[in-house]
Amino acid sequence: MRASQRSTSDDEFVRLFGAGALDVIKAFDDPWNGLVFLRSAPGGGKTTFLRLLTPRPLRLTDKLADQNQQVKATRDALREIGAIGREGPQLLGAMVIFTSEYKELSAFDRGNTLFRELLNSRIVVAALRSVVERAERQFPDDLHLFTFEWEPESDATIPGRANGQQLFEWASRIERGFYNRMDDLGAPSAIEGGHARLDGLKWFAHVCISDAHGPLDVKRVLLMDELQTLSPVQRGSLIEFVTNAREQCGVWIAERLEALTHKDLLSEGALRKRDYDNVIQLEERWSGPKTKPYTRLVESIANLRAAKADGFEGRELFPLIGETDDIASLEDALLARSAQIEQEIIDAGGAGRRYEEWLAATRALDGNALERAFQWQLLKILVVRDMRRAQRTFDFDALSIDELGNRSGSGTERAAEHFLRTDVAAPIYFGREALSAVSSSNVDQYLEVAGSLFEEISAKIRFHRDQPVPLTAARQDALIRSVARERWDGLPRRLPRGVEARRLLEAIGEFCRQQTFRKSAPYAPGVTGIAITMEERKLLIDSEDSDITPFLRLRDVMTSLVSHNLLMPRLDHRNNGREYVVFYLNRLLCVHFGLPLGYGGWRGQSLRDLLHWQETGGNAIAIAEEATLV
Repeated sequence: MRASQRSTSDDEFVRLFGAGALDVIKAFDDPWNGLVFLRSAPGGGKTTFLRLLTPRPLRLTDKLADQNQQVKATRDALREIGAIGREGPQLLGAMVIFTSEYKELSAFDRGNTLFRELLNSRIVVAALRSVVERAERQFPDDLHLFTFEWEPESDATIPGRANGQQLFEWASRIERGFYNRMDDLGAPSAIEGGHARLDGLKWFAHVCISDAHGPLDVKRVLLMDELQTLSPVQRGSLIEFVTNAREQCGVWIAERLEALTHKDLLSEGALRKRDYDNVIQLEERWSGPKTKPYTRLVESIANLRAAKADGFEGRELFPLIGETDDIASLEDALLARSAQIEQEIIDAGGAGRRYEEWLAATRALDGNALERAFQWQLLKILVVRDMRRAQRTFDFDALSIDELGNRSGSGTERAAEHFLRTDVAAPIYFGREALSAVSSSNVDQYLEVAGSLFEEISAKIRFHRDQPVPLTAARQDALIRSVARERWDGLPRRLPRGVEARRLLEAIGEFCRQQTFRKSAPYAPGVTGIAITMEERKLLIDSEDSDITPFLRLRDVMTSLVSHNLLMPRLDHRNNGREYVVFYLNRLLCVHFGLPLGYGGWRGQSLRDLLHWQETGGNAIAIAEEATLV
């Protein structure tokens, strides 16, 4: 389904759409009268958003809503944002999809005149197709039934009055002329002709559209997809024109983050979205406090897709994803680890009077083997911390049970659980919450992981249809780690400077792992990111290339990692009076390195250290044991 997303029928598309995705539009007062940028890493869901706003999916959503509860939820959300009214769709969405042929044109196109000519024709054709589809007519056979009239400026390229068939022929002549000129090219040279203005947007905003029933009164939105395929000059020219035009219609521009420059991706303004109130950066919108709506969204998408699979009809996916451990299979390892931890505490000097109440209370605990082993691991962390504090303050009084509870925060408890599970090879990444967390707020990444679990669940159902057994925590953990490993192995092929990028990620991951598993868990529940100061960030984005030659490769690699959602920047972290921008690892990278999935833990690094890491990889990370005061 992921591979055939664009080719699936409109009927299927509407039934599989997750209504919660439309929450990101509700922040706009009027999303259909202005410019909106829709950005994400690959697989964020940009094209899916735009496709829903085209006539056929809108009409099908309205038509099928009374038969299907999921489609009804989508219709209600579309009504809330004004795309569908009580009488049906109120939006005319015209989709223009950019392809690599535009970029190939840039080498020969002086002043972008041919680019504007081609884009004008395709805006007109996209609008013609949308008008015909909205009326449930056949394209292009029924174009003659519609009339298009506007008041063009002098030297305008689009006819002032014409029926749909005449406009289609006008656009077709431009297409034929364009390809004829491209076919005649030998060595690159300038091509004559083209359009001086981008009249297509003005025409789309102002043209009066009529049929036998009279004028068509709907809101209009021009949908431009895959802007990252344009050359930088073409992209910049188009955005400048659309921004300055301020026409009375909506313009939605979807592009991958890789289209942005290092200034856009690493700069404070771009990250905070100060420059544009009209930017939807999908992964950012779903992260932080938005995680619950995001989880509901991706779970609904997963359930919808699972329900369409052969042999799975009538079943719910998530009851078949186990949420608990198989304690019996882990019991021997947990009991052995508990005894080992107790001996480690005693050998380190924990057998004295200071910790006797803590040790006695932990020995007397009830519960299963996992619960008792967890308390021993937690005790070890607290004892190691206290030993360092006591050595500094010469405070050797006995510690009470109340003190044990007071020092056990939620972060420390999560660190203890992660330490323990790692030591005994117990499953770490399992359950529906972990499934959402490992996706790093990217829908396609979620579906990749969920699809791997679903494949195994589906196979089990075929052999045990009456009483399918939920997928165990251990098997989920193994499958999620397998997806993470496959992604890791594919990084050199997917990224610009892929080998260098993976070396840098390898060093960051090894560094985070080393810091996470320090005995005292000083950054509980763990370190999952690195940071640079805002001064060094400014050096990267504001300096001339010639002034930072040693760091250019590092800047390009970090920009690429951010654009592919492998490093997730967060601003305004303060430490020791300095401000930092933190780059958190993608959560599947955390799985690959055996790290916890929480955010918060990070350590600052200099640009020179990061450059060394990029050149050396994981070998750059020296094993630094914590010093013990004696």
